Amino acid sequence: MTWLTSKPLLLFLLLTVVLLWVLITRAPIYLPQLDETAPPVPEEDSYVFGFATLTNPLVRLVVVGRPVPAEPAALRGWQRYRRDLRDAPDITLHGVRFRVTPEELIRLDRYERTGRKYRRDKMELEDGKTAWVYRLIGADGIEAVAD
Repeated sequence: MTWLTSKPLLLFLLLTVVLLWVLITRAPIYLPQLDETAPPVPEEDSYVFGFATLTNPLVRLVVVGRPVPAEPAALRGWQRYRRDLRDAPDITLHGVRFRVTPEELIRLDRYERTGRKYRRDKMELEDGKTAWVYRLIGADGIEAVAD
């Protein structure tokens, strides 16, 4: 009898997972539109340095639309201040570096509201490799950015 009652539940759970997967990978309706002032996207794959929410694999899955493996990375001379970076010559900021396609970089730009709230800067990591880093627009940090 428990098989009969659990079978619809299992089917419901399976359909829910499939629906969520389709929504995450194919229909990023939950991301804001790309701002017209966003910088051009390179034609080749890029690396991104994540130091806040993008260090979370679940966030990367939802934003990028696929599981995105990442490797530890560090950015020398910077420290995290709220949701931005500040110069800090003697500090190394630890985060992750991951690779994305041009289409996935557009999804990240939409997530970060590039051109409106954040900018995308190419920076050199501690190991000499480069990666895009999202930084708040405005000299005074988060207080200078209007949502």
